[in-house]
Amino acid sequence: MKKRTSLSVLLLVILAVVASHLEWATRDNGTLMVLDGREIDVAGIAVNQWTQMSRNCNGVARLQPTDKNYQTTFKLISAYSPPHSASVRLAGVWGMDKWVVAEVEFVELLPAVVVIDFSGMEPNIVSNAVWSGYTKPWKAAPFIRDYLRRQAPDLPPSLAACFDPQSLSFR
Repeated sequence: MKKRTSLSVLLLVILAVVASHLEWATRDNGTLMVLDGREIDVAGIAVNQWTQMSRNCNGVARLQPTDKNYQTTFKLISAYSPPHSASVRLAGVWGMDKWVVAEVEFVELLPAVVVIDFSGMEPNIVSNAVWSGYTKPWKAAPFIRDYLRRQAPDLPPSLAACFDPQSLSFR
């Protein structure tokens, strides 16, 4: 067999083997690659990589338990839907200007990402910008960032872009 023919046959065999393990599935939120029955959000992975390479997090601070806004965030969320919200655990808290994004976990409630507006007389949770639940099979970070941007249009774009899920709930 000629070398060129061998390479062509080899390429066809490789493509056939890959095609037998790979398919595409269309869902409400987009298209997923299915590899041996496992759904993969290829678009979400690409968007997340692009965001991580292109974002500017200079004005965004990762808040610590000693920060006043961290403590206020904890109090607001623990009082938001008692008694279950009292078990709040802050997995990550990011702040910029008069805004805070907090990733939270609870004992009996689904994990959540909460936006808090500190610009008024009293800080308040932006109730229509609370993400609650899992994102599987979608990649969590871009899915939640997009939701926060749509629900809280005044949220600084850099703050939304610099949100990176920390808990195992969103990995």
